[in-house]
Amino acid sequence: MQAGGPPYEVELGRLDGLSSTAGSVDGKLPQPFFNLNQLNSLFAANGLTQKNMIALSAAHTVGFSHCSKFANRIHNFSRETAVDPALNQGYAAQLRGMCPKNVDTRIAIDMDPKTPRKFDNVYFQNLKKGKGLFSSDQVLFHDPRSKPTVNNWANDSHAFKRAFIAAITKLGRVGVKTGKNGNIRRNCAAFN
Repeated sequence: MQAGGPPYEVELGRLDGLSSTAGSVDGKLPQPFFNLNQLNSLFAANGLTQKNMIALSAAHTVGFSHCSKFANRIHNFSRETAVDPALNQGYAAQLRGMCPKNVDTRIAIDMDPKTPRKFDNVYFQNLKKGKGLFSSDQVLFHDPRSKPTVNNWANDSHAFKRAFIAAITKLGRVGVKTGKNGNIRRNCAAFN
């Protein structure tokens, strides 16, 4: 809530997992280059709808990304153009200035160029202006299957926040550990 996100009741009673490895998430998280079919498929595998996916994607209204995650959109996009044509050209120039070709891999920039520390529907307004940092963001506005939802939530902050609460609550129900599949850790940073 410090970033202005909507308050909601977090469901209790989840057990902690018995293992925690980076490899266990391979193939289970959306990638910055995914198209709408890939996004829908990944989220549907966890019982989430396209509307849920779009609402959860708006988490990109806060936080940052390393340049390597979107460099393909601003450097050597295709044989015909250096910059992704779906990207606002002024925004692309700013990104190239912050992320030159051989940039230090530790450099990161805000995912939301307008309100990077505020959880809001500006994410959707940015998409309408071609300022989605990842192609997986921008596709939400360019694909006619998702564009109406982006347009609606760009104009209706309350509808977006209601949808986000529903989606994040539903996401919290994915992969719940029960019985011998989990435990309650005495120290969150260590296994019992």
